[in-house]
Amino acid sequence: MVNPADIIKNGESETLEFKERFNRDVIETAVAFANTRGGRIVVGVSDTGEVAGHEFGREALRDYVNRIATATEPSVIPEAECLSTPDGELMVLYIPEFPLKPVATRGRCYRRSGSTTRQMTPSEIAEMHMHSTGQSMD
Repeated sequence: MVNPADIIKNGESETLEFKERFNRDVIETAVAFANTRGGRIVVGVSDTGEVAGHEFGREALRDYVNRIATATEPSVIPEAECLSTPDGELMVLYIPEFPLKPVATRGRCYRRSGSTTRQMTPSEIAEMHMHSTGQSMD
């Protein structure tokens, strides 16, 4: 079991993102992690590391995983766990690096750059696809 305080104290990074609540940004970040090196999204924490005080149930866990899987192409299926803190619960979504890239949501591809998620350009998408399938641009 992961210690929530250890996750929060290090702050956001290329492989860690905090989200106060589940929304479209969570799905875009999941796509970015799948297209980069994988990572963890912690729902229930603000950008500054404050626990929002949410209560998540088993249904929320299943709902978040399903929403990411159905909104991504190809489907990204994260592992998820709920962690308790004195200030509320956190939902940790573990996003694996996807072997066949790029992954998209709503027709857009994202990648992780440092601690930010950014939309990929058409040339980046083409290059990533060629690289993941073992082809070259030559």
